[in-house]
Amino acid sequence: MAQHKRNSGILFELGQPRRGRADWPDYKQYGITEEEVDDLLELATDASLHRAPAESKEVWVPLHAWRALGQVGGQRVILPIIGVFDTLCDDDWAAEELPIVLSMLGENAIEPLTDFLDDHSHAEFARMMAVSALEEIAKRDPSTRNRVVTIITDALDDPDPNSSALNGCAVNALVTLAARESIETLRDLYKRGNVDLFACGDIEDVEMELGLRTQRSTPAPDLGEVYGLTKQERPNRKKIGRNDPCPCGSGKKYKKCCLQ
Repeated sequence: MAQHKRNSGILFELGQPRRGRADWPDYKQYGITEEEVDDLLELATDASLHRAPAESKEVWVPLHAWRALGQVGGQRVILPIIGVFDTLCDDDWAAEELPIVLSMLGENAIEPLTDFLDDHSHAEFARMMAVSALEEIAKRDPSTRNRVVTIITDALDDPDPNSSALNGCAVNALVTLAARESIETLRDLYKRGNVDLFACGDIEDVEMELGLRTQRSTPAPDLGEVYGLTKQERPNRKKIGRNDPCPCGSGKKYKKCCLQ
């Protein structure tokens, strides 16, 4: 296990945090500064801490470390954080928070995130984290919105046919960023059929979300039928987030079950 040094040692005492970006503490109050970035990176990526007992305080140290990196880190921590996407993409907290951390580090993260997204050798859910990070950057800094929309749209112009969940995540990001200018790319994507409909519905749903139509012209697809679910397995709503309970009733998260 990594040796905690200087003020970063306080992270071993904090325990389970509250969920939600509004509840992140100001780690500078503990005396943590940019001088401890190397220690924080070591703690954020320490495999033994990630494997610590679920009831321990130690298991939460990496989370506190990456949150602190968002506050005191600089450009040099961007690549190391992106570098753990493949390792941590199945960690719910990491999948939710590392994109936020990168958004805090600013637009310098856009280029390496784009390189990661375009590299098909990475795990699908890891590339989804890259999409989420790009979306978070654009939301935090609206001046980057057009650049981010172009990057995600370009990725969908030549979509990975084996990554419907990733494509659905990218569609959702464009909808969130109100990217009406990407509509032709989105229409072509849906025609190809390699997008997860649970992510944000069919193309008519997307067009309504973007304000390009006010009502459907065809019946909404029965997603249970599309994905071969029995009546008992069918969800009560059209869209399911990757971290929501799977509609099949397995008790697992959607991303760990029928989405795979």
